[in-house]
Amino acid sequence: MAGCEKGPRASFDRTISVTHSPGSTVSGEPRASVPARADLELAFKAVRKARVPQMPDLIFALRQELARDEPDLKHAGDLVAQDPVLTGQVLKTINSPFFYCPTRISSVHRALSMLGLERVANLVTAEAVSRVLDASQGASRLVRDAIMEQARGAATVAGVVRGVAADEAYLFAMMQDVGSLIFAELVENYGSEWLLRAPTAPRALMAYERGLLGIDHATVGFLLAGTWRLPDHLAIAIYRHHVADLLGIEDPRSRALIAVSWLGSYLAGLCHGSEDAPEMQDDCEAALDELAIAEDDWTRLRALAGRQT
Repeated sequence: MAGCEKGPRASFDRTISVTHSPGSTVSGEPRASVPARADLELAFKAVRKARVPQMPDLIFALRQELARDEPDLKHAGDLVAQDPVLTGQVLKTINSPFFYCPTRISSVHRALSMLGLERVANLVTAEAVSRVLDASQGASRLVRDAIMEQARGAATVAGVVRGVAADEAYLFAMMQDVGSLIFAELVENYGSEWLLRAPTAPRALMAYERGLLGIDHATVGFLLAGTWRLPDHLAIAIYRHHVADLLGIEDPRSRALIAVSWLGSYLAGLCHGSEDAPEMQDDCEAALDELAIAEDDWTRLRALAGRQT
């Protein structure tokens, strides 16, 4: 697993310095809201053992451009265009029904001018993660398929939620369970445990992971979000996406992303007949309260999911 241009250990050390230097916070959250240093060390060791392809340098170059006071959109577009396969995937996603784009976008430079660098960077990152997921085999493939289903569901829900961009919801929903993909590479029979617990009792899955490995997939996801230089509020959402009390998260952007993901998972549950699980029901109610989705919109989303069964 490659972290950045200076290698995985340098990327890990950067994540540690950002989250655990004296007085630091991530997205305004207290220190207790991020993984302990020892947990991040265990997560790093797990990531190093897994056979996960490298993220392209393009991702870090785009994030670096995005961090500038005045990002150069032409330069960003030229960077993306250097990877024609990734460019094609991004444009296909932008023009898909999940993103409600009013006009067809035929070039990444056009996408940048219409959507802005942050949204395009999210989509490029998501498609790069998708490329990583596509390399999955065996039990990991089962996890991969579920992750992609969740991502599409989250993007669909975001389409009716004010203040949550479909591209960010899509990226978040992909990233939140990437740690599970890594565990599937490392632990025999993990895929079976994941299928048994993840859809309906994800907090039980987290407890199983911690009992087996000392860490959970949310911690691994937080680590990867930091090494891949994703926004702080997205990293917090990844780490806390199975929290029992949504209101305990201070950043409203993190809460909204988690809530959108919960509803996406609920819609996937409708497709598979697992929506009656108590934990899924509780998360659905909390998410609807958080996002204040109109009843008509929620009815339409449920009907759409029901037609996919």
